[in-house]
Amino acid sequence: MLAACLAVAVTALDAAPPPAKAGVRAASASSRSTVVMGSAWGPKNTPVPGARLQLRNVVNGKVVARTIADDAGRFAFTDLEGGTYVVEVVNEAGKIVSVGHAFGVAPGESVATFVRLGTKAPWFPNFFGNTATAVTTAASIQGVTALAPVQEPLSPPPSGTLSGIK
Repeated sequence: MLAACLAVAVTALDAAPPPAKAGVRAASASSRSTVVMGSAWGPKNTPVPGARLQLRNVVNGKVVARTIADDAGRFAFTDLEGGTYVVEVVNEAGKIVSVGHAFGVAPGESVATFVRLGTKAPWFPNFFGNTATAVTTAASIQGVTALAPVQEPLSPPPSGTLSGIK
């Protein structure tokens, strides 16, 4: 059904003739469907089939549409009003799992976007844990057994000087 919806949206956009005058443009744009289509990707740039998505208006905070991605992670929201939106991936309970970037769409336009799920476990705790272990080991090999914290000065430097140096 989603593929058919995408095909209809693309066909409708392709079939619309370009407006000849500025006055005609407003009427033509409002008669065409406003479409947001895109893809849901996993942390390794793989599609997320069956991802639950919702489209949120960032001006008023309201969710204006919901859909489920197809087997290739593609989705579409149609018959929208112009505005500024974000696409959110939600779990079965409706909790937001990931948020795409904000984008604007005018009436009659179509916008392509994507939303990417983050990694399950952040990479930095292990990085800093291993770095701290390496530094501690290197220091102990050099004979360093303790470190004293550096104390900041208790009084501020005189005004008009750079760190108290004239």
